[in-house]
Amino acid sequence: MITREDILFITKETKKIQNQFNKGNFEKVITKTKILLKKDPSQPIFYNLIGLSYRQLNNLESAEKIFKSGLEVIPNTPSFLINLGATYRMQEKFDQAKDFLQKALEINQNNFNALVNYANVLRDLNQDVEAINYYKKALTINDKNENLLINLAGSYQMIGDFEKSKEVLKKLHKEFPQNTLADRMYSSVNNYLNDETHQKDMLDKLNNNSISDSAKAELCFAIAKSFSDQKNPEMSSKYFIMANDLTFSSIKNFNFEEQTKYLTSPKHYFKEFIFENNIPKEKPELIFIVGLPRSGTTLTHQIISSHSKVFGAGESPILKNIFYKKFEEKNFVKNMLNNNDYKEKLKNDIIDLFKQYNKDQIILDKAPLNLMWIGFIKILFPTAKIIHCKRNLKDTALSIYKNTFEGWSLPWSYNQEYLVKFINLYKELMVFWHSKMPNYIFDCHYEKLVNDPINETKKLINFCNLDWEDNCLDHTKNKTGIKTVSIAQARSPIYKNSVNLNESYLKYLDFLNNISE
Repeated sequence: MITREDILFITKETKKIQNQFNKGNFEKVITKTKILLKKDPSQPIFYNLIGLSYRQLNNLESAEKIFKSGLEVIPNTPSFLINLGATYRMQEKFDQAKDFLQKALEINQNNFNALVNYANVLRDLNQDVEAINYYKKALTINDKNENLLINLAGSYQMIGDFEKSKEVLKKLHKEFPQNTLADRMYSSVNNYLNDETHQKDMLDKLNNNSISDSAKAELCFAIAKSFSDQKNPEMSSKYFIMANDLTFSSIKNFNFEEQTKYLTSPKHYFKEFIFENNIPKEKPELIFIVGLPRSGTTLTHQIISSHSKVFGAGESPILKNIFYKKFEEKNFVKNMLNNNDYKEKLKNDIIDLFKQYNKDQIILDKAPLNLMWIGFIKILFPTAKIIHCKRNLKDTALSIYKNTFEGWSLPWSYNQEYLVKFINLYKELMVFWHSKMPNYIFDCHYEKLVNDPINETKKLINFCNLDWEDNCLDHTKNKTGIKTVSIAQARSPIYKNSVNLNESYLKYLDFLNNISE
């Protein structure tokens, strides 16, 4: 029996623990809260404090267990259902995430956190049209939530509704004027050719010494884009250099060799391996688009996913997350090359993850740097199709340098020297893959695609062993979510303006002269 003294003690300790949580002392939170949980297992806050602390420590399995144990003791607790759903989402277990979040919404269809988290899962699954409906409902409950407004604006951009996205971003700008991410998002879908108002606002904001370097970087990318729209490569280059330098200087513990080891290692462990050099005639379960970022992967994705038999999953993190983790196993490469049972299980696990996107259609994945795993893809999925997007390397490098990537990922892209080095390693790896499996990889040349879209599209569709459909020629009607910096371009009719764009920047961005085909 819990006494009054126990209650007073628990209340006092809970406040102390919450303070430790706010300070980021998560291991201490777990240890101390477990003591309180033994005293009183009926308090939801204890399970949540422990589970959320495990999440912060990236111990997702332990977080999952504690939320589940909370549900066993206190069934149908909305916070457990929501936190469990969010935890499954972090593990890319989207089906389970949806199940628990739906249960939370069945208890209360107006639960703000459940609505937002459920919408987030739908976005992950490239179901942005459905996600928007849940974000809008959440907005009726709280229309001044910063993250909600960002996500809603993002989803509108994903489906190509740029005007509605701009409306949301204008509201965000009004409510949270210091949110520079909103400025960058607005710039990505705005044309500044005859609009200097937002550009001036951003330049004024940049002079505010109170904003952080990361916020300044966001602004510089957006300002540079505005000058690019105005055909001013000199000013555009100035701010792109500032943006990239600010970003790169904020990246801690950068190690180029560590970043690129999966570009160099395949030449070692696949050196003696002989791949089956066949051309599969059957329809694939999976299609992978690879290449450097900004090489035309998004345009190619929109064209192919316009086919009725194909579901565009966008830049799925599935292969990256799996292979990064698998390489920590002692005998991973050995098992991949020699152990059929191991390969079969891994294959089925990956298929199950991809089928969360769509169980009935061919899944199309366009994570560009899956090019690192081509050898393993060939072993696991011999009928899969690999499309390698190629583009003038100077244009590609310029486009990479002109853009920022989600969560400041691809740290090598923000430094001119490392960007050139990465491109050279990419070239070497693709030469290697082509030499090992000459008939397995289809090179899709961006310049050919924009100059002769009909014939090149037919080649793409034929390579995928798909029947021809005319809708593949009008990718602008494709509402598949686009979660890349190519949002605006990929929603536009095919144009040639980006071909040889680097020529206008050569005298302002010297590193471009160090790149050769």
